[in-house]
Amino acid sequence: MALNANALTTLVMAKAYLKIPTVETSMDSMIELFINASSQMLESEIDRKIKAQSITEVHHGRDSNIIMLNEWPVNSITELRIGSDFSDPLTIIDPDDYSIGDEENCIILTNRRFGRGYNNTRIIYNGGYSAVPSDLEHACLWMVFYYRMMRESGDIGRTSKGKGDESISILQEAPLDVKNTIARYRRMEIPNIGLPMSNT
Repeated sequence: MALNANALTTLVMAKAYLKIPTVETSMDSMIELFINASSQMLESEIDRKIKAQSITEVHHGRDSNIIMLNEWPVNSITELRIGSDFSDPLTIIDPDDYSIGDEENCIILTNRRFGRGYNNTRIIYNGGYSAVPSDLEHACLWMVFYYRMMRESGDIGRTSKGKGDESISILQEAPLDVKNTIARYRRMEIPNIGLPMSNT
């Protein structure tokens, strides 16, 4: 077992959190499995990529000068193309004609709009956190701890466990700070509204 590219913590940190000596390696593969599962669960709950990576998105033009991107923070824009044929060099937009929004979650055209059209805008950018925020890493570590407890109690592989006539999900049992962390980073749908364009 190896850690996936989207792993939110390291084996060393997880073992320290679980109070497992570094020299004890018999559980390493299982802990890496827990890290991968926890990281994937958090990404699914938050509904966005967490770690920085190259992302390509195609959007519809809606006669607006702003497009909200699916992943954030946006660290840099590699390329912006507008047109019907993204292989045409004429569809490339000069970097001086656009910028990243102040909230680092959108791209803004300076003196033009994304013309109406179906899948007529392609953006290649680097999005996500270059360093995993500490609260998200802690949430991942708590999930690793919880998966280990489930394994020791014979519940590994279950997404919920019964309590009388109730079924309690993992997230319901998570500490409040973990649930609050998920809420802070969770995607919120925001419409692509237009912003006033510069006159310069």
